[in-house]
Amino acid sequence: MAQKGFVFRQGSSWFLRYRDNFVVNGQLVRKQKCVKLADYGDRYRCVRDLDDLVAEKMQRVRDARKCTHSSELFVTYVNEVYLPYVQRTMKPSTYAGYKTYWERYIKPRVGKYALRDFTIAIVSGLLDEIASSHELNRDTVGKIRSLLSGIFTYAMGKGHFPARSSDDNPASCALIPESAVKPTRTVKATRKEVQGILAALKGKPMARAAVAILALTGVRPGEARGLRWEEWDRAEKHIAIKRAVWHTIVGTTKTEQSERFVAVTEELREILMDLWKAQEMPIGGYILAGEQGQPINLDNMAKRVIVPSLKKCAVCSALESDHKPEDGHAFELDESLPKWHGWYSLRRFVGTEVRMHANSSETAAEALGNSKEVARKHYIEPTAVLPDVRKAVNDALTGLVQ
Repeated sequence: MAQKGFVFRQGSSWFLRYRDNFVVNGQLVRKQKCVKLADYGDRYRCVRDLDDLVAEKMQRVRDARKCTHSSELFVTYVNEVYLPYVQRTMKPSTYAGYKTYWERYIKPRVGKYALRDFTIAIVSGLLDEIASSHELNRDTVGKIRSLLSGIFTYAMGKGHFPARSSDDNPASCALIPESAVKPTRTVKATRKEVQGILAALKGKPMARAAVAILALTGVRPGEARGLRWEEWDRAEKHIAIKRAVWHTIVGTTKTEQSERFVAVTEELREILMDLWKAQEMPIGGYILAGEQGQPINLDNMAKRVIVPSLKKCAVCSALESDHKPEDGHAFELDESLPKWHGWYSLRRFVGTEVRMHANSSETAAEALGNSKEVARKHYIEPTAVLPDVRKAVNDALTGLVQ
């Protein structure tokens, strides 16, 4: 006979006591559990008023018993089931990102919950606690919610979490907390900044080539690291994007459409030729290669070569690292030199420039290897009215004033 649970009032709250299955030390045991149903008030004055709430709760309990793993602690399920699935099926960079978000933000706060316990309210409360504790922006909290949604989608698909439809995913409708701060605006390098950086890196062929590749093709940093000399077709004036490198792992590009050809302009060709000669004209191998022939670390290059090259003294033009007290004056930063905004600022530069000149978001998206929606959201930052928009407005509205 199915249990009906026991409802009782304590103070100003109504509670439901029932028995359920729990995993303890790897063994399934049956224990008593007590949950709050509602506050005492005009709507819920006697036990009969709670019949619908009790029925709904007990039905969820019965549904959960039919699902394997639903009684497991959420922490155990993610560590032993979901994360190994991500590691098997997704890119190493994706797995690393998921694991970092899980261990830093979610895991420390869900130790008391079993997989079946989660509701929209619990997930919303979890996100609110995370945002308040870490002062995260809305985009980051959104990524945490997406991770939780992915966990429950997987569990639902495997029959591990009780659900009748996708609407039962407790993370899909969870609210992004108001305490999450507005994300800072991304930075796009300007044409003047790109010109200044390339000028400052003369005599440093590897760093100059790295900046030029991103600023003149729009490839992702990982794709730039995966470029090889033998895949540069000098006759066709293009180079193939066939792989991406994350840390020391060589893998596929981010998406299928990211595997493409990108144009090699005459300016980029000259810079690549300088690097090719500096590397003693290799037949093949990685273009941006270190001493051992493996792809260089672009972040280290930016920190050790690019940023110091943009810090010169306004008085004597010496680099800050070379400036000495005996020079007779204190170091004064030359503010006319461009600022370094990171590798992705160069990708935004390409997306914006192509969009402004091609009169097409689709062309800009193809140049970047993105969908049109992603390119518009993350990489196209017009500094003026787009030419095609201006023409359309003029064509549509000219003649209104008599």
